[in-house]
This record gives sequence, structure tokens and C-alpha cells, in this order.
Amino acid sequence: MEQVSQFLKKKGADLVGFCNCREYFPEYSSAVIVGVSVLRLFRKSQSDTVQVMNETMDLLNVHGRQFLYEKGYGAWGALFSQEDMPGRNVVPHRELAVKAGLGIIGKNFLVITPEFGPRVQFSTILTTMPVLPGPPLEFDPCATCSVCVDMCPTGALGAWFRHEKCIKCYTCVLSCPVGKDVHEFCSIPDLSEIWRTVR
Repeated sequence: MEQVSQFLKKKGADLVGFCNCREYFPEYSSAVIVGVSVLRLFRKSQSDTVQVMNETMDLLNVHGRQFLYEKGYGAWGALFSQEDMPGRNVVPHRELAVKAGLGIIGKNFLVITPEFGPRVQFSTILTTMPVLPGPPLEFDPCATCSVCVDMCPTGALGAWFRHEKCIKCYTCVLSCPVGKDVHEFCSIPDLSEIWRTVR
């Protein structure tokens, strides 16, 4: 596991976690969850962040699969750039990231990581490699914070996520105070427009 983690971080991953996933995908026993900071993606290209995001996440997925193949394990992963296409397999990245100990589900119903708050993209590699799941985080910044709920302009956040009320303004993401990147991220002009391009 440490070799996989080090390899993916050298290739550009900010976060790498491991968990069991057989309840979602019976043919694979384990999942490798790869996270990349949205700020890192934005730094790579401010003019075409979507293209950079798709290329970065897809390359990490392909590199990870190839590394696992060479170690003698089966591996598969839905390409990030194709996940929104009709008929594609959907991987529950959020649930698996939480199982891997990378974050918690916050009051904005996104994964909140200690490092980047909700400002992170995830890709998942399914594999036959046995893993020890990451321990659950002893981390719950949402226990004493409701900024995202209070700031939501449509009341989509509360005891449950009201999908029909969400207008994808990403106020809940932009207002989240968690993460080491928050001050730099929030100093970017026209941030809401940038965030819309990378989600």
C-alpha cells in the first residue's frame, strides 16, 4: 500500500486512501481513492481548468492501474472525464473516500478533508490487491459549524440535501472554512465562476 501511495503522490496526487469495496463491486476487493486539490488544478491552468482536471484525474487513474497490473493485481477505474456520460458505471467516490479515512461527509453533503475542506476532486481505482482500510478520521469540523447551511441562498442544506433546491452556486464550498488552502483559494477573483468550471 505504501508503494502505491508514494507512486501516486509522485504522479501528482495530494491524497491517497484505501478501503474495502466488495459491497459495491463484488469482483474487486479493494479501492484506491486518489484526491487532487482544486487549487492545484487551477494553478495548472486558469484558462481551461476543466481540461486540466480531466487530464490530471484520468492520468492518475491510468498510472495507478498500470502500477497495480505490474504488481500482478487486477485493476479498473472509471475515467473521470467520462463519468457524466450516459450509461457509464458510477463509482461512489464520496462514500469510498470516507471509508478510506480521507474525510467526512459535511453539512454540505460533500467530503470535507482536513487538508482541503471540500475543495478536492476524487478518482477511484478498483483492484484485487488486498488492503488495510484507513482508520476513520477523528475529525468533525462540522459539529460546531453551520456556515454552509447558513450561507446557502436557497435552503437546499439542512437535515437532508434538497436536490431540487440546489442551484449549483457552490456557496457551500466557497464558504467552508476548513483546509489549509482556504485563504489562498478565497483570494482568487471571480471564484464562483472558476468553481463552476471544475465541478
